[in-house]
This record gives sequence, C-alpha cells and structure tokens, in this order.
Amino acid sequence: MLPRNFINPKDHWVTDPVLPYSQAVRCGNMLFVTGQVDLDRALEITCPGDLEGQTRAAMNDLAGVLHAAGMSPSDLVQLRGFYVQDGTVDENSLAVLIGKCLGILDGPGPVLTLVPLGGLMSPGVLFEIEAIAMRGQNGEALPRTAAFHPDLPDDGPAFSHAIRVGEMLFTTGMTARDKAGHIASPGDLTAQSTLVVQQLDGLLRQLGADIHDTVKTNIFNAEPGNAEDWATPALTRASFYPDPGPAATGISVPSLWPDELMLKNDVIAMRGVDGARLSRSHVWPDDHWDWPVHLPYRHGIRCGDLVFLGGQVPLNPDASVAHAGDPVAQTNMAMEYIRRVLAELGMDFGNVLRINTFYAGASDDAVWKPNLHARFAHFQQPGPATTGIPVPYLAYEDMGIEIDVVAMA
Repeated sequence: MLPRNFINPKDHWVTDPVLPYSQAVRCGNMLFVTGQVDLDRALEITCPGDLEGQTRAAMNDLAGVLHAAGMSPSDLVQLRGFYVQDGTVDENSLAVLIGKCLGILDGPGPVLTLVPLGGLMSPGVLFEIEAIAMRGQNGEALPRTAAFHPDLPDDGPAFSHAIRVGEMLFTTGMTARDKAGHIASPGDLTAQSTLVVQQLDGLLRQLGADIHDTVKTNIFNAEPGNAEDWATPALTRASFYPDPGPAATGISVPSLWPDELMLKNDVIAMRGVDGARLSRSHVWPDDHWDWPVHLPYRHGIRCGDLVFLGGQVPLNPDASVAHAGDPVAQTNMAMEYIRRVLAELGMDFGNVLRINTFYAGASDDAVWKPNLHARFAHFQQPGPATTGIPVPYLAYEDMGIEIDVVAMA
C-alpha cells in the first residue's frame, strides 16, 4: 500500500466522540479534504444565520487543512460546495465569494460545483465545501492546464471549467445554462442531459481526452426521487459512455438554481500524458444490486493506483429496496457492498481515502449520527476524509442512503 499522510490540524474541530476520519488524507500526488463547515472547537457555529460569514469560515478552515498538508489554494483542482438555498441566494455571487476566499492563485484555478439544498448536517449550518488538491510528492507544484467554454457561465477568475494535472482531469458542475443566463430546454431533464454530456466531452477534448476517459461521473438531478422520472434521462446520459463505463453517483434534489435548471454533472477523467488511453479494471461482484434499466456504469473501476466506486445503496439484486425505514441497516448493507467491490480489486477499507455519503432525512443530529457511527465502525483510526450531506429523498422511494468512496493501492 502506498504511504498515507493523515491531516488533522491541532486547532481544528473534531467530532465528539472522536471517530476514525481525518480532515484530509494525502496519498501520492492526491489530497482529499473532508467537507469543511463553520464550527469552532466546541462544535458551535461561529456565524449563525450568515451565509457569507459561514462561507468565509469554512474556506479559512480549508486553507488551514491545505497548509497543514504542505499545500495551498493554488494546488486545488476540484471544489464541491453545498449551501442552503432559502430563495434569496444568488449562486453566482456565492461562487465569486468563494473565489475571493481563495486569494491570488499561481496558475489556473480549480473547478467548482455548487449544489443548493434545504438544509445541511445540523440546523443552522448553511455551507459545506469539500476539495481535492494535487501537489508533487517532493513538494513541487504540478503543471496544470485549464479549459474554458465561451458559452458557459463564468464563476469568476478563480475558477476553470475544466483542469488537467498529469493524467487527472476534472470538470466543473456542467449545466444547461449559458453565459447570458439562458437555460436550454427549461424544465426538461432529458434534453438538458444530452447537452450537458456533450459539453463535458467538449471540455475534455480541449485537454486531450474525451468523455470515454471518464472514471467517475457525479450527477445532481432535479427530480422527485423515483425510478420512473430518472430512468429516461439516465439512459440518455449513459448512451455517451462505453460499456463497461465509469463509476457513477446520482443524487436527486428538489431543485437547482435557477429554477428550470434540471441537472449538474461533474466528472473525473484519466488519460495518459502521452495521449494514450489508460488501461482500467471494472468490477461487478456476484449478487450485487443492479438498476432497473441497463446502464453501462460499473460499481468499481481501477485506473492506475486509483479506485472509484459508484454510489452504493441498500438495494437487492432485483433493484428492490432493502431494510426500508432502518437507516443503520441500510448503511451497513451499503458498506458491505463497498467491502465486496474493494475486495475484488484486492483492497479493503484501509485503502479508502475519501468516503462521501448522501442520506435521506432532515438536518438533525439525530438523523445523521446513527448512520455516521455505523459507517465509521468499518474503519480504524486515523481514517479517511469524509463528507455527509442530507437530502430530502434519494432516487428510490424508501432508500435512505448512498455512499461512494475513492481508494488507492
């Protein structure tokens, strides 16, 4: 196993009781950062009711974690932020604020995906941001190349639409909204899905890759959370990928910003620096759950030393929901699926660098703490980076959790 460096700054907030996760984990050139929020050492919000203040506080904590890892905001390649949308938040202004918090960067900035929600981990938390950064193992800054689409909205000078560092490529959360604010095919998830994947492919091609190099796709759909509504647009997006294809996580949200925008889709791709496609291994364990429609995605994919798992859920092999109403049992079932996928790749939970969880339920400690403890019972100290996000519902009725991980040999 490659060496890991677990980052936990001494002045940073920690859970009570302490759980086996880290504020960041570095392995090779990669650093994965836990979702940062506005909390002090006593786990109290320092800027209650103030989205701008909480954003600045979370970004300050992010900078502190980067510094502890021997990195800076200039090393960031991907940011994904979640914020509480109460009808008054202008997402463009929030993106500009995040960019200002990054300061002056040495070279092209990271990509950014922002996702509006009705609430976050606890009442009063208004903003959470996770990150991936890259820096050479000897401390050297890594060369990066950015791509931009002239018709896409501008998140501000701090951000790129896509960025490449070595074999790794990252895209912004692509939408069907143009630079002037016009939304193509308003309210039509299927039509917007076609446009978005085409635009993702175009950005990747600017950087010497294409959509077939995708190893992980992350989709946020504005739809009501049932198979009937997501199946057709899911098939539309899937038609752009080879079979076997990437790992995928798809999350249902009530709405995006602005209204009539139906999805955001960001991807991670990998392509050899010599232009050649990289070999990869795909995993689908026996008796694993499947979607009710045929999709090319795989539960696990390995490319080089990196492993990406698609969102694992408490579904039976026939796509029926298991353990309805029991979030702990559903969490343990999803974690068992993760264990199986990792095992087929010769890995285990000790190889996990980041675990992300989306769970159905209110912004309430009583909702997330039981499944949090169930998840981290599978890890040992110091543990991976983590982000946990509540959503009103997931893609299937009665499905309460979806978990994905990134691991490394």
